[in-house]
Amino acid sequence: MKKIILFIFMFISAFPVLAKAEKATLEEEYLKGVFYVVEAKDGTISKNQQPIFRLNGKIAYCLEPEILAKAGEYQVTKGLSGSYLSKEERKKVEEFGYYGYEYPGHHRQEYYLAAQELIWEHVGPYEAKWVTSLDGNEELDVEKEKQEIMRLIEENKKLPSFHLNTIHIYEEEFLKLYDQNQVIENFELMNSHFRIMDGNLIGQGATESVILKGKLKAYDKEETLLYRQENSQKMATLRLTDPTFFELSIVVDGVSVKIHKIGEVWNGVRNTGEWKNQDGVEFELYAEEDILGHFDNILYKKGVLIEKFITEKGYAETKRLPNGKYRLVEIKSKDGYEISDPVVFEIDNSVEKELMIEIQNKLSTGKLEIFKINEQKQPLAGVVFGLYSKSGRKLDEQITNSEGKIIWSKLPIGEYQIRELKTLEGYILDTVKEKIEIKKDQTLLLEKVNVPLLPNTRGTKHSFRFLFGLFGLIISKRFFR
Repeated sequence: MKKIILFIFMFISAFPVLAKAEKATLEEEYLKGVFYVVEAKDGTISKNQQPIFRLNGKIAYCLEPEILAKAGEYQVTKGLSGSYLSKEERKKVEEFGYYGYEYPGHHRQEYYLAAQELIWEHVGPYEAKWVTSLDGNEELDVEKEKQEIMRLIEENKKLPSFHLNTIHIYEEEFLKLYDQNQVIENFELMNSHFRIMDGNLIGQGATESVILKGKLKAYDKEETLLYRQENSQKMATLRLTDPTFFELSIVVDGVSVKIHKIGEVWNGVRNTGEWKNQDGVEFELYAEEDILGHFDNILYKKGVLIEKFITEKGYAETKRLPNGKYRLVEIKSKDGYEISDPVVFEIDNSVEKELMIEIQNKLSTGKLEIFKINEQKQPLAGVVFGLYSKSGRKLDEQITNSEGKIIWSKLPIGEYQIRELKTLEGYILDTVKEKIEIKKDQTLLLEKVNVPLLPNTRGTKHSFRFLFGLFGLIISKRFFR
């Protein structure tokens, strides 16, 4: 049973549900004193009073004058593919109707009649004329209106003079193109970086090459609709299904410069020469000379700030830059690092599409020097000191040399701690961690004096260490050199 239900479900799903067809009701507004006389190619003549057709309020034109229009509802479909017309005929019919009665400035019955006559002459072909009565021979002349419709059709086939051209610009370059054919105002652009003004195409700020398209403006947003009813003539509301377009290739020239920012890594006092990418480093880019655009205009004057950027994961990238000289200035480095020197570089036709500049940031450092002596100002060799981070992590240890000195020559700026780890026999060991601060390009000199144990108490070192610690017998002098 389940298999049967599943089969039925799959069978039903294989066929789409037909949407309810749209319907339109015909309204006929008969024109007083206007009758049509239409002769088909077989010699058959049709005569009747001419109405203006409306279906659901939309103006429509007759496609088959030999068949009378019946009252009631009509089925509505989009486009003219359901008519008997070829693709070329459909395009012409749409043009006649589009520039007919509803076109701005054409809201007169003469334009309705002119458009209808052009449609009949084209699709039959039929010979059509308008008279004031069924029995009379007085004709209504709509030749002027027909000519105006044909003029508009031809006029709106014209494209701007730069159609299918290629224009080269830079990212910040101002573009102004005059349309020699003077039809650009009839189009609307499909790109926000460009606009139409006073017969010119104007643009600035495009960052990528693009095929710029312009579409012929429509006077409303309606579309072509075909109306059908059995045993009735076909009618249509007519708009341009395939509007006219123009195209212009906009090529954005220039070279993007990629900045690779790396900083020196401090691996303790035994530096390994390692580097890593740095985020958050700020740069400014300046013109080192006047930078010219494609039209011999000055795009950037010498000294002008072109752009600012900040590195992410060690990298930053400029916009596409024209040929010329530039100055790259680091304005803010990472904490604890020196600002790098400005970099001057040049772009010319030999430079690849992407230029890489690597900039290194060295650590801001200072120097720590410990001078170990006794009370007689004599240097003490062999005393061990430890260097610790601000948080107390041990970084290094060294032993005083024959001059009583320990030197850490390249310490990143910041706060540290030092502690005496081992002293000479007969001297008191100072076990307290002392806080120090290393400043940029300065030497911190610590003179440490070791006090000896009393001669008759050298067997009880621990007691005297405590005693002398209480009385502050360790003398430290610190000064910057």
